[in-house]
Amino acid sequence: MRLVGFQWSKPLAGNVRDKEIIMAWEMYRRTSRPSPKSPTITLGKNGIIGLNTAVVRILGDRKYGLLMFDREKGLIGIRILKKAEPDAYPIGVIPKKSHATVSGVAFMKTYGIELIETRAFPATYDEKSNTFVADVSEFVKGKGE
Repeated sequence: MRLVGFQWSKPLAGNVRDKEIIMAWEMYRRTSRPSPKSPTITLGKNGIIGLNTAVVRILGDRKYGLLMFDREKGLIGIRILKKAEPDAYPIGVIPKKSHATVSGVAFMKTYGIELIETRAFPATYDEKSNTFVADVSEFVKGKGE
């Protein structure tokens, strides 16, 4: 879709009046949008771990998470908890409950998870263990080299 022009009907700055301006604007169309129905874990290049709306819905009143890593498979896990434990991180839910964040700077450094840009990963939720799991193996330093 190209936007090919528009007209000014009121005087603008200077002597510009009733001139047709042709512009070659092209409308950018998003190619994909994550579904709010599918849990997604986003790892920021700054170390912040983002949790989408689908994850927040499942969280309910559980506002802490244990960050876990499977070295062999390159999986991250976030086990959600109702009460704080010594190794649990607080999960900061945004007031309108559209998403949440967890600090993962040390976690990502410890396990060699290196990102040049922020990336979103599809996650699965295991109800028995209250754990979200995402495959980040292609971004783990030393894996696949």
